[in-house]
Amino acid sequence: MSRAQTVPDLKVPVMRSPAPDEAHDARSDEPDRARRRAVAAYRTQQTRHPYRVAALISAVCLALTGLSTWAAARVDANAEQRLLEVQTKQAAAVLSTAILLIQAPLSTALSVQQVAGPTDTAAFRQLMAPSVGQGKSFVSASLWQRHGTHLTRLANVGVAPALPSDGPALQSYLRRAFSKHTFTVESVHTPAPGRIAYAEADPRTGYVVYAERAIPADRRSPVDRDSAFADLHYAIYLGARPDLSTLSTTDVDPASLPLTGHTARATLPFGDTVLTLVSSPRRHLGASLSQRLPLMLLLGGLLLTLIAGRTGEQFARRRQSAEADATTVAELYDRVEILYGQQRDLSVRLQKALLPHVIPAVPQLEIAAEYVAGAQGVDIGGDWYSIIGLGEDHFAFVVGDVSGRGIDAVAVMAHARFTVRAYLLDGDSPAVALEKCSHQFDITVDGHITTAIVGVGNWRTGEITLACAGHPAPLLLTGDGARYVEVAPGPPLGTGPTAYPSTSFTMTPGSTLFCFTDGLIERRNEDIDTGMERLATTLAGRPTTPVVELVAHALGSLRSDDAPDDIAILALRWEPVR
Repeated sequence: MSRAQTVPDLKVPVMRSPAPDEAHDARSDEPDRARRRAVAAYRTQQTRHPYRVAALISAVCLALTGLSTWAAARVDANAEQRLLEVQTKQAAAVLSTAILLIQAPLSTALSVQQVAGPTDTAAFRQLMAPSVGQGKSFVSASLWQRHGTHLTRLANVGVAPALPSDGPALQSYLRRAFSKHTFTVESVHTPAPGRIAYAEADPRTGYVVYAERAIPADRRSPVDRDSAFADLHYAIYLGARPDLSTLSTTDVDPASLPLTGHTARATLPFGDTVLTLVSSPRRHLGASLSQRLPLMLLLGGLLLTLIAGRTGEQFARRRQSAEADATTVAELYDRVEILYGQQRDLSVRLQKALLPHVIPAVPQLEIAAEYVAGAQGVDIGGDWYSIIGLGEDHFAFVVGDVSGRGIDAVAVMAHARFTVRAYLLDGDSPAVALEKCSHQFDITVDGHITTAIVGVGNWRTGEITLACAGHPAPLLLTGDGARYVEVAPGPPLGTGPTAYPSTSFTMTPGSTLFCFTDGLIERRNEDIDTGMERLATTLAGRPTTPVVELVAHALGSLRSDDAPDDIAILALRWEPVR
């Protein structure tokens, strides 16, 4: 989401600054001259010292091989760590949703009992029954009421609690629940694998709901069926200290803990304590080429060393070392250029891998989307789009942009994309989803500004509800022309606690909503309003153009070949059945 710098476009016929490629060529002239001088110096000694020439060439090649192998391995390791951290954050988001499912029955039962009173516990039993039992959230749930310093059990669902009802441990734990503003969590020491106790109290009425959850015999957490855990080994600990005494669930043999190698950690609130998620990859998370590249460079470098050494010795005897060296260096430069292109291709593939592979079909909607990487450098950006089916007659869509470039920007993008998606799938409105998502970010820590436009629509009625976090407003194309939707702006994500306003409108049949990132409209040395007017003018006369062609026309007309910023576009046309 980089802004174009306002630098005057000077046109001087004689003197001009060298282009990047020309500057590179100028810098490469000095090494070329040094190589030619070196060739001339030892050319006269070639016939007397052929093995010295071969040894020198071999040493240089080995050094280059070692350096390139180390660099490729380092880049792959860093990429793996970043991807592991991204997937760990996704898994933590799934775990956060599971925590809500644990707390909800406790809070609801407490609220219901406040209305029913101490003599009527039938509502409590009926409410907790679906959540208690073998394979369910809890194995035991009970209702208690405080009388002075003593607590009396009013009702129990499921098996008896592991802690004795009149025992000091349970009484003390329940009293502690009244001093907390959230539910309390504590391990219950029973025969392996044990239980986890939860309690939520209301100091005003004296009621407290107590429940125990059995740790599965295989210690597998139910949430690991989610795709976010598919490529991860994990261990979840109750508390901030990850050791066997606090281990809750894991997919590996506890005797093999702690996890070793590449690991990532995420900590998330869990009642009056925290859950600590430690993960390691089951397999290589990145592209297979990046995993194999160090070995390929090593084997290729060793082979090249052997060939170059032998060739150098032979050419030294034939007084042709200089020509051979020049050819070898040219081949090495070609390899560097190839690797540079491969690295950029890998970066673009990584970005596109995080975007939807297939646009879901939504009734009565014609959808087109496109992502185009910026033209400069190998670093990728943080633009993204999503289209989400919400069941029945609703759908959601998101277009967002993370400032900066590189793996860090992609990590923030992935975090934002999957977090917003999770909240929308949970049924949150665009404004609420952005508000919750904003709490997951802090620009002072992340170092990136994240903007997004989030919408939820009804494909039967054409009604759209939008919320904006510092993102350009979408363009609405109708038979009457093009206009930007007047969506109330909100601040980018991570700027602090904030509420986002909503804007609702109804699309007319055949109208198109065109969402984009600012890479499509920004230009050097002009304000953004000029770019937005240019986009509206470009698309205004094409209300019936198929959306795929409309997106292609926008890119072909507005994007330049040297555009530095990435571009993401999502176009939706509503064509109700008549």
